[in-house]
Amino acid sequence: MTLQTALIVAGIVLLLLVVAYNQWQIRKARRPRALQPEDDLPPMREPVVSPVVTPEVSAKLHEPPAAHVVERREPTLSGSPLDAAAVAAGMAASSADADEAVADEVAIAAAPASGHAASRKPADAEGVQAAAGQAVAQAHAEHGGHAEHAAHEEGDDHASAQQEAAPRKEAYVEPAVPDGQPTPAVIDPLIDCIVPLHLERKSSGDRILPLTGRLRRAGTKQVHIEGLRAEANAWEAVTAGHQYEDLQVAVQLANRGGALNALEFSEFVNAVEALAESLDASAELPDMSETVANGRELDGFAASCDVQLGVNVISDGAPWSAAYVQTVATQDGLVLSRDGTRFTRYQAGADGVQRALFTLQFGDTNFLRDDLTAKAGRQITLLLDVPSAAQATKPFKTVCEYGYSLAQRMGAQLVDDNMRPLSESSFVAIFGQLQTLYDKLEARGMPAGSPVTLRLFSL
Repeated sequence: MTLQTALIVAGIVLLLLVVAYNQWQIRKARRPRALQPEDDLPPMREPVVSPVVTPEVSAKLHEPPAAHVVERREPTLSGSPLDAAAVAAGMAASSADADEAVADEVAIAAAPASGHAASRKPADAEGVQAAAGQAVAQAHAEHGGHAEHAAHEEGDDHASAQQEAAPRKEAYVEPAVPDGQPTPAVIDPLIDCIVPLHLERKSSGDRILPLTGRLRRAGTKQVHIEGLRAEANAWEAVTAGHQYEDLQVAVQLANRGGALNALEFSEFVNAVEALAESLDASAELPDMSETVANGRELDGFAASCDVQLGVNVISDGAPWSAAYVQTVATQDGLVLSRDGTRFTRYQAGADGVQRALFTLQFGDTNFLRDDLTAKAGRQITLLLDVPSAAQATKPFKTVCEYGYSLAQRMGAQLVDDNMRPLSESSFVAIFGQLQTLYDKLEARGMPAGSPVTLRLFSL
Protein backbone atom coordinates (compact mmCIF):
# COMPACT_ATOMS: atom_id res chain seq x y z
CA MET A 1 0.00 0.00 0.00
CA THR A 2 2.87 2.31 0.71
CA LEU A 3 4.38 1.72 -2.78
CA GLN A 4 1.05 2.41 -4.44
CA THR A 5 0.66 5.68 -2.50
CA ALA A 6 4.18 6.76 -3.42
CA LEU A 7 3.55 6.17 -7.13
CA ILE A 8 0.31 8.17 -6.98
CA VAL A 9 2.08 11.07 -5.28
CA ALA A 10 4.92 10.96 -7.83
CA GLY A 11 2.44 11.05 -10.73
CA ILE A 12 0.62 14.03 -9.26
CA VAL A 13 3.91 15.90 -8.77
CA LEU A 14 4.97 15.12 -12.34
CA LEU A 15 1.63 16.37 -13.67
CA LEU A 16 1.98 19.61 -11.69
CA LEU A 17 5.49 20.14 -13.05
CA VAL A 18 4.25 19.69 -16.63
CA VAL A 19 1.41 22.19 -16.11
CA ALA A 20 3.76 24.71 -14.49
CA TYR A 21 6.28 24.37 -17.35
CA ASN A 22 3.56 24.95 -19.96
CA GLN A 23 2.33 28.08 -18.15
CA TRP A 24 5.91 29.42 -18.00
CA GLN A 25 6.37 28.88 -21.74
CA ILE A 26 3.08 30.68 -22.52
CA ARG A 27 4.03 33.69 -20.40
CA LYS A 28 7.48 33.81 -21.96
CA ALA A 29 6.01 33.86 -25.47
CA ARG A 30 3.74 36.80 -24.57
CA ARG A 31 6.54 39.03 -23.25
CA PRO A 32 7.28 42.14 -25.46
CA ARG A 33 10.30 41.57 -27.78
CA ALA A 34 13.21 43.98 -27.57
CA LEU A 35 13.45 46.35 -30.56
CA GLN A 36 15.99 45.03 -33.03
CA PRO A 37 18.14 47.46 -35.07
CA GLU A 38 16.79 46.19 -38.35
CA ASP A 39 13.19 46.85 -37.29
CA ASP A 40 13.61 50.62 -37.70
CA LEU A 41 15.61 50.68 -40.93
CA PRO A 42 14.03 51.94 -44.17
CA PRO A 43 14.08 49.58 -47.17
CA MET A 44 17.41 49.51 -48.97
CA ARG A 45 17.62 51.62 -52.15
CA GLU A 46 20.20 51.54 -54.86
CA PRO A 47 22.25 54.69 -55.43
CA VAL A 48 21.47 56.61 -58.61
CA VAL A 49 24.00 58.77 -60.42
CA SER A 50 22.52 61.40 -62.70
CA PRO A 51 24.45 61.61 -65.98
CA VAL A 52 25.97 64.98 -66.90
CA VAL A 53 25.89 65.66 -70.62
CA THR A 54 29.32 66.39 -72.09
CA PRO A 55 30.76 66.02 -75.58
CA GLU A 56 30.42 62.70 -77.36
CA VAL A 57 32.95 59.97 -76.64
CA SER A 58 33.94 57.08 -78.86
CA ALA A 59 31.72 54.09 -78.09
CA LYS A 60 30.26 50.95 -79.56
CA LEU A 61 27.24 51.71 -81.71
CA HIS A 62 23.88 50.36 -80.54
CA GLU A 63 20.72 50.81 -82.53
CA PRO A 64 18.07 52.05 -80.08
CA PRO A 65 14.59 50.51 -80.01
CA ALA A 66 11.98 52.27 -82.10
CA ALA A 67 10.31 53.67 -79.01
CA HIS A 68 13.54 55.17 -77.72
CA VAL A 69 15.09 56.79 -80.77
CA VAL A 70 17.45 59.57 -79.77
CA GLU A 71 16.33 62.86 -81.23
CA ARG A 72 18.92 64.37 -83.56
CA ARG A 73 20.38 67.67 -82.38
CA GLU A 74 22.33 70.36 -84.13
CA PRO A 75 26.11 69.98 -84.00
CA THR A 76 28.05 72.07 -81.48
CA LEU A 77 31.57 72.38 -80.17
CA SER A 78 31.14 71.25 -76.56
CA GLY A 79 29.59 71.79 -73.16
CA SER A 80 26.36 70.71 -71.53
CA PRO A 81 23.09 72.06 -72.97
CA LEU A 82 22.61 74.32 -70.00
CA ASP A 83 26.09 75.79 -70.15
CA ALA A 84 25.87 76.15 -73.91
CA ALA A 85 22.62 78.04 -73.63
CA ALA A 86 24.07 80.39 -71.05
CA VAL A 87 27.13 81.10 -73.16
CA ALA A 88 25.02 81.57 -76.29
CA ALA A 89 22.79 84.05 -74.52
CA GLY A 90 25.74 86.00 -73.20
CA MET A 91 27.49 86.16 -76.56
CA ALA A 92 24.35 87.21 -78.38
CA ALA A 93 23.79 89.98 -75.87
CA SER A 94 27.37 91.18 -76.06
CA SER A 95 27.34 91.24 -79.88
CA ALA A 96 24.15 93.31 -79.83
CA ASP A 97 25.54 95.68 -77.22
CA ALA A 98 29.16 95.88 -78.35
CA ASP A 99 29.46 99.57 -77.51
CA GLU A 100 27.95 99.12 -74.05
CA ALA A 101 30.20 96.14 -73.34
CA VAL A 102 33.25 98.39 -73.59
CA ALA A 103 31.94 100.35 -70.65
CA ASP A 104 30.84 97.25 -68.71
CA GLU A 105 33.61 94.67 -69.16
CA VAL A 106 37.30 94.64 -68.44
CA ALA A 107 39.99 92.36 -69.78
CA ILE A 108 43.57 91.33 -69.51
CA ALA A 109 46.82 92.27 -71.11
CA ALA A 110 49.53 89.61 -71.06
CA ALA A 111 53.13 89.90 -69.90
CA PRO A 112 55.69 87.23 -70.90
CA ALA A 113 56.13 84.49 -68.31
CA SER A 114 57.10 80.84 -68.02
CA GLY A 115 57.37 78.05 -65.45
CA HIS A 116 54.92 76.42 -63.05
CA ALA A 117 53.31 79.75 -62.09
CA ALA A 118 53.57 82.89 -64.22
CA SER A 119 51.95 86.31 -63.79
CA ARG A 120 50.15 88.65 -66.17
CA LYS A 121 49.45 92.30 -65.44
CA PRO A 122 47.07 94.14 -67.70
CA ALA A 123 47.51 97.80 -68.43
CA ASP A 124 45.49 100.49 -66.68
CA ALA A 125 41.76 100.57 -67.39
CA GLU A 126 38.66 102.59 -66.61
CA GLY A 127 36.46 101.46 -63.73
CA VAL A 128 32.89 100.32 -64.05
CA GLN A 129 29.95 102.78 -63.71
CA ALA A 130 30.89 105.52 -61.19
CA ALA A 131 34.31 103.90 -60.71
CA ALA A 132 35.56 105.25 -64.03
CA GLY A 133 39.19 106.22 -63.73
CA GLN A 134 39.66 104.25 -60.47
CA ALA A 135 39.49 100.53 -61.42
CA VAL A 136 42.49 98.29 -61.47
CA ALA A 137 43.17 95.02 -63.15
CA GLN A 138 46.00 92.79 -62.14
CA ALA A 139 46.24 89.40 -63.86
CA HIS A 140 48.02 86.30 -62.76
CA ALA A 141 48.40 83.38 -65.18
CA GLU A 142 49.33 80.12 -63.53
CA HIS A 143 49.36 76.49 -64.64
CA GLY A 144 51.38 73.41 -63.72
CA GLY A 145 53.64 72.19 -66.50
CA HIS A 146 55.11 74.09 -69.43
CA ALA A 147 53.47 77.57 -69.44
CA GLU A 148 54.08 79.94 -72.33
CA HIS A 149 52.47 83.39 -72.62
CA ALA A 150 52.33 85.87 -75.44
CA ALA A 151 53.77 89.37 -74.91
CA HIS A 152 51.38 92.29 -74.46
CA GLU A 153 51.56 95.50 -76.47
CA GLU A 154 49.74 98.56 -75.18
CA GLY A 155 48.29 101.22 -77.44
CA ASP A 156 45.25 102.55 -79.16
CA ASP A 157 45.25 99.65 -81.63
CA HIS A 158 43.58 97.51 -78.94
CA ALA A 159 40.35 99.44 -79.32
CA SER A 160 40.18 98.75 -83.04
CA ALA A 161 41.06 95.09 -82.45
CA GLN A 162 38.14 94.78 -80.09
CA GLN A 163 35.73 96.33 -82.57
CA GLU A 164 36.89 93.95 -85.31
CA ALA A 165 36.48 90.93 -83.04
CA ALA A 166 32.85 91.63 -82.18
CA PRO A 167 31.27 90.75 -85.57
CA ARG A 168 33.08 87.39 -85.58
CA LYS A 169 31.31 86.21 -82.44
CA GLU A 170 28.74 83.49 -83.04
CA ALA A 171 26.26 81.80 -80.76
CA TYR A 172 27.71 78.71 -79.15
CA VAL A 173 25.77 75.56 -79.90
CA GLU A 174 25.61 72.15 -78.25
CA PRO A 175 27.48 69.21 -79.81
CA ALA A 176 25.48 66.71 -81.84
CA VAL A 177 24.77 63.15 -80.79
CA PRO A 178 24.43 61.07 -83.99
CA ASP A 179 21.41 58.79 -84.35
CA GLY A 180 22.01 55.52 -82.53
CA GLN A 181 25.08 56.82 -80.69
CA PRO A 182 24.96 56.62 -76.87
CA THR A 183 24.45 59.86 -74.99
CA PRO A 184 27.79 60.92 -73.46
CA ALA A 185 28.34 61.37 -69.72
CA VAL A 186 31.29 62.93 -67.86
CA ILE A 187 34.18 61.52 -69.88
CA ASP A 188 35.23 63.95 -72.60
CA PRO A 189 37.73 63.29 -75.42
CA LEU A 190 38.78 66.95 -75.27
CA ILE A 191 40.67 66.40 -72.03
CA ASP A 192 40.60 62.64 -71.38
CA CYS A 193 42.56 59.63 -72.62
CA ILE A 194 39.77 57.06 -73.15
CA VAL A 195 40.24 53.27 -73.00
CA PRO A 196 37.22 51.21 -74.23
CA LEU A 197 36.62 47.92 -72.40
CA HIS A 198 34.60 45.41 -74.45
CA LEU A 199 32.78 42.96 -72.19
CA GLU A 200 32.21 39.36 -73.33
CA ARG A 201 28.78 39.50 -71.71
CA LYS A 202 26.73 41.98 -69.76
CA SER A 203 28.01 42.81 -66.31
CA SER A 204 26.24 44.38 -63.35
CA GLY A 205 27.34 47.42 -61.45
CA ASP A 206 27.41 45.31 -58.27
CA ARG A 207 30.15 43.18 -59.80
CA ILE A 208 32.11 46.06 -61.34
CA LEU A 209 32.20 48.53 -58.44
CA PRO A 210 34.27 46.37 -56.02
CA LEU A 211 36.92 46.03 -58.76
CA THR A 212 37.38 49.76 -59.33
CA GLY A 213 39.25 50.62 -56.14
CA ARG A 214 42.43 51.47 -58.07
CA LEU A 215 40.58 53.54 -60.64
CA ARG A 216 40.15 56.79 -58.70
CA ARG A 217 43.31 58.71 -59.58
CA ALA A 218 46.53 58.10 -61.46
CA GLY A 219 49.07 60.25 -59.67
CA THR A 220 47.46 63.70 -59.63
CA LYS A 221 45.03 62.99 -62.51
CA GLN A 222 41.39 62.07 -62.10
CA VAL A 223 40.17 58.73 -63.47
CA HIS A 224 36.56 58.11 -64.50
CA ILE A 225 34.80 54.85 -65.38
CA GLU A 226 31.46 54.70 -67.15
CA GLY A 227 29.16 51.95 -68.33
CA LEU A 228 26.90 51.75 -71.39
CA ARG A 229 23.26 50.99 -70.55
CA ALA A 230 21.32 49.57 -73.47
CA GLU A 231 17.96 50.60 -71.96
CA ALA A 232 18.86 54.29 -71.94
CA ASN A 233 21.40 54.09 -74.78
CA ALA A 234 23.64 56.29 -72.65
CA TRP A 235 26.89 56.25 -70.72
CA GLU A 236 26.70 56.74 -66.97
CA ALA A 237 28.86 56.42 -63.91
CA VAL A 238 28.78 52.74 -62.91
CA THR A 239 25.85 52.26 -60.53
CA ALA A 240 24.83 49.28 -58.41
CA GLY A 241 21.86 47.38 -59.80
CA HIS A 242 22.38 48.41 -63.44
CA GLN A 243 23.51 46.15 -66.27
CA TYR A 244 26.19 47.32 -68.70
CA GLU A 245 27.15 46.11 -72.16
CA ASP A 246 30.45 47.98 -72.40
CA LEU A 247 32.74 50.06 -70.23
CA GLN A 248 35.08 52.95 -70.86
CA VAL A 249 37.80 54.18 -68.51
CA ALA A 250 39.47 57.58 -68.90
CA VAL A 251 42.33 59.45 -67.27
CA GLN A 252 42.56 63.24 -67.49
CA LEU A 253 45.38 64.42 -69.76
CA ALA A 254 46.15 67.59 -67.81
CA ASN A 255 45.06 69.74 -64.90
CA ARG A 256 46.57 72.52 -62.85
CA GLY A 257 49.05 70.01 -61.49
CA GLY A 258 50.57 69.65 -64.96
CA ALA A 259 50.37 67.23 -67.88
CA LEU A 260 49.90 63.45 -67.63
CA ASN A 261 53.39 61.95 -67.38
CA ALA A 262 54.71 58.50 -68.24
CA LEU A 263 54.58 57.27 -64.63
CA GLU A 264 50.93 58.29 -64.22
CA PHE A 265 50.07 56.75 -67.58
CA SER A 266 51.69 53.43 -66.56
CA GLU A 267 49.79 53.44 -63.26
CA PHE A 268 46.55 54.02 -65.15
CA VAL A 269 47.20 51.29 -67.72
CA ASN A 270 48.09 48.73 -65.04
CA ALA A 271 44.83 49.44 -63.22
CA VAL A 272 42.82 49.14 -66.46
CA GLU A 273 44.48 45.85 -67.37
CA ALA A 274 43.71 44.44 -63.93
CA LEU A 275 40.06 45.47 -64.29
CA ALA A 276 39.82 43.98 -67.79
CA GLU A 277 41.26 40.67 -66.56
CA SER A 278 38.80 40.52 -63.66
CA LEU A 279 35.84 41.14 -65.99
CA ASP A 280 37.04 38.96 -68.89
CA ALA A 281 37.06 42.09 -71.06
CA SER A 282 39.35 43.26 -73.84
CA ALA A 283 40.95 46.69 -73.51
CA GLU A 284 42.06 48.96 -76.38
CA LEU A 285 45.13 50.51 -74.77
CA PRO A 286 46.52 53.72 -76.31
CA ASP A 287 50.14 54.43 -77.18
CA MET A 288 52.02 55.94 -74.25
CA SER A 289 54.21 58.38 -76.19
CA GLU A 290 51.25 59.74 -78.15
CA THR A 291 49.12 60.10 -75.02
CA VAL A 292 51.85 61.87 -73.06
CA ALA A 293 52.44 64.21 -76.01
CA ASN A 294 48.71 65.01 -76.13
CA GLY A 295 48.80 65.78 -72.42
CA ARG A 296 51.71 68.19 -72.86
CA GLU A 297 49.97 69.96 -75.73
CA LEU A 298 46.77 70.33 -73.69
CA ASP A 299 48.76 71.55 -70.69
CA GLY A 300 50.46 74.18 -72.84
CA PHE A 301 47.10 75.40 -74.13
CA ALA A 302 45.69 75.51 -70.60
CA ALA A 303 48.72 77.46 -69.36
CA SER A 304 48.14 80.13 -72.00
CA CYS A 305 44.53 80.53 -70.83
CA ASP A 306 44.98 80.06 -67.08
CA VAL A 307 44.50 83.66 -66.00
CA GLN A 308 43.33 85.33 -62.83
CA LEU A 309 42.25 88.96 -62.84
CA GLY A 310 42.68 91.04 -59.71
CA VAL A 311 41.15 94.28 -58.41
CA ASN A 312 42.98 95.99 -55.53
CA VAL A 313 41.12 98.07 -52.95
CA ILE A 314 43.57 100.45 -51.24
CA SER A 315 42.79 102.35 -48.03
CA ASP A 316 42.93 106.15 -48.24
CA GLY A 317 43.64 106.43 -44.53
CA ALA A 318 44.49 104.17 -41.63
CA PRO A 319 44.99 100.41 -42.13
CA TRP A 320 42.03 98.08 -41.63
CA SER A 321 42.03 95.34 -39.03
CA ALA A 322 41.45 91.79 -40.23
CA ALA A 323 38.42 91.61 -37.94
CA TYR A 324 36.84 94.57 -39.78
CA VAL A 325 37.53 93.00 -43.19
CA GLN A 326 36.04 89.71 -42.00
CA THR A 327 32.90 91.49 -40.80
CA VAL A 328 32.43 93.30 -44.11
CA ALA A 329 33.01 90.15 -46.19
CA THR A 330 30.63 88.09 -44.07
CA GLN A 331 27.90 90.73 -44.22
CA ASP A 332 28.27 90.80 -48.01
CA GLY A 333 27.57 87.06 -48.21
CA LEU A 334 31.09 85.84 -48.97
CA VAL A 335 32.04 82.42 -47.58
CA LEU A 336 35.30 81.72 -45.77
CA SER A 337 37.39 78.91 -47.27
CA ARG A 338 38.27 75.82 -45.26
CA ASP A 339 41.90 76.85 -44.92
CA GLY A 340 40.86 80.34 -43.77
CA THR A 341 42.97 82.25 -46.32
CA ARG A 342 40.21 83.78 -48.47
CA PHE A 343 36.53 84.56 -48.79
CA THR A 344 34.60 83.36 -51.84
CA ARG A 345 31.58 84.85 -53.62
CA TYR A 346 29.41 82.13 -55.15
CA GLN A 347 26.96 82.54 -58.02
CA ALA A 348 24.38 80.13 -59.40
CA GLY A 349 25.05 78.98 -62.96
CA ALA A 350 22.52 78.20 -65.67
CA ASP A 351 22.13 74.70 -64.20
CA GLY A 352 21.34 76.10 -60.75
CA VAL A 353 24.62 74.92 -59.22
CA GLN A 354 26.46 77.41 -57.02
CA ARG A 355 30.03 77.96 -58.26
CA ALA A 356 32.83 80.23 -57.09
CA LEU A 357 32.83 83.58 -58.90
CA PHE A 358 35.73 85.43 -57.24
CA THR A 359 37.72 85.45 -54.02
CA LEU A 360 38.68 88.13 -51.50
CA GLN A 361 42.12 88.07 -49.90
CA PHE A 362 43.57 90.35 -47.24
CA GLY A 363 47.31 90.01 -47.69
CA ASP A 364 48.60 86.80 -46.06
CA THR A 365 45.90 86.83 -43.37
CA ASN A 366 44.53 83.49 -42.21
CA PHE A 367 41.12 84.27 -40.76
CA LEU A 368 41.08 81.02 -38.75
CA ARG A 369 44.52 81.12 -37.13
CA ASP A 370 45.61 84.76 -36.93
CA ASP A 371 44.72 87.28 -34.24
CA LEU A 372 42.25 89.32 -36.28
CA THR A 373 42.35 92.31 -33.94
CA ALA A 374 46.13 92.59 -34.20
CA LYS A 375 46.46 91.80 -37.91
CA ALA A 376 46.07 94.88 -40.11
CA GLY A 377 46.65 96.03 -43.69
CA ARG A 378 45.73 98.60 -46.31
CA GLN A 379 45.02 96.38 -49.35
CA ILE A 380 42.20 93.99 -50.22
CA THR A 381 42.56 91.92 -53.41
CA LEU A 382 39.62 90.52 -55.38
CA LEU A 383 40.65 87.70 -57.73
CA LEU A 384 38.62 86.28 -60.63
CA ASP A 385 39.54 82.87 -62.05
CA VAL A 386 38.72 83.69 -65.68
CA PRO A 387 38.34 80.16 -67.20
CA SER A 388 36.03 79.08 -64.38
CA ALA A 389 33.42 81.85 -64.80
CA ALA A 390 31.00 81.84 -67.74
CA GLN A 391 31.33 84.87 -70.02
CA ALA A 392 27.55 85.33 -70.16
CA THR A 393 27.48 86.34 -66.47
CA LYS A 394 29.95 89.24 -67.09
CA PRO A 395 32.04 88.13 -64.12
CA PHE A 396 34.73 90.79 -64.24
CA LYS A 397 32.16 93.54 -64.35
CA THR A 398 30.71 92.04 -61.17
CA VAL A 399 34.16 92.00 -59.56
CA CYS A 400 34.79 95.65 -60.44
CA GLU A 401 31.37 96.75 -59.20
CA TYR A 402 31.88 94.96 -55.90
CA GLY A 403 35.37 96.44 -55.58
CA TYR A 404 33.99 99.93 -56.14
CA SER A 405 31.27 99.25 -53.57
CA LEU A 406 33.95 98.26 -51.04
CA ALA A 407 35.94 101.38 -51.84
CA GLN A 408 32.91 103.62 -51.25
CA ARG A 409 32.01 101.97 -47.94
CA MET A 410 35.52 101.56 -46.54
CA GLY A 411 37.03 104.90 -47.55
CA ALA A 412 39.31 103.49 -50.26
CA GLN A 413 39.99 103.55 -53.99
CA LEU A 414 40.74 101.09 -56.77
CA VAL A 415 44.29 101.45 -58.09
CA ASP A 416 46.93 99.48 -59.94
CA ASP A 417 50.16 98.18 -58.41
CA ASN A 418 51.77 101.60 -58.95
CA MET A 419 48.92 103.43 -57.20
CA ARG A 420 47.82 105.03 -60.47
CA PRO A 421 44.25 105.65 -61.64
CA LEU A 422 43.25 103.76 -64.75
CA SER A 423 42.72 105.36 -68.15
CA GLU A 424 39.93 104.74 -70.63
CA SER A 425 42.32 103.57 -73.36
CA SER A 426 43.77 100.94 -71.05
CA PHE A 427 40.26 99.81 -70.12
CA VAL A 428 39.49 99.16 -73.79
CA ALA A 429 42.78 97.31 -74.25
CA ILE A 430 42.09 95.02 -71.30
CA PHE A 431 38.58 94.27 -72.51
CA GLY A 432 39.96 93.28 -75.91
CA GLN A 433 42.47 90.92 -74.34
CA LEU A 434 39.82 89.29 -72.17
CA GLN A 435 37.56 88.77 -75.20
CA THR A 436 40.49 87.16 -77.01
CA LEU A 437 40.88 84.70 -74.15
CA TYR A 438 37.17 83.82 -74.19
CA ASP A 439 37.31 83.26 -77.95
CA LYS A 440 40.38 81.06 -77.59
CA LEU A 441 38.64 78.81 -75.07
CA GLU A 442 35.51 78.56 -77.22
CA ALA A 443 37.50 77.73 -80.33
CA ARG A 444 38.94 74.77 -78.43
CA GLY A 445 35.44 73.61 -77.51
CA MET A 446 35.83 74.59 -73.85
CA PRO A 447 33.93 77.82 -73.14
CA ALA A 448 34.67 79.49 -69.82
CA GLY A 449 32.62 78.04 -66.98
CA SER A 450 31.63 74.83 -68.82
CA PRO A 451 31.99 71.45 -67.01
CA VAL A 452 34.93 70.35 -69.17
CA THR A 453 36.73 73.66 -68.54
CA LEU A 454 36.15 73.42 -64.80
CA ARG A 455 37.74 69.98 -64.84
CA LEU A 456 40.76 71.15 -66.83
CA PHE A 457 41.40 74.15 -64.58
CA SER A 458 41.27 72.26 -61.30
CA LEU A 459 43.49 69.98 -59.23
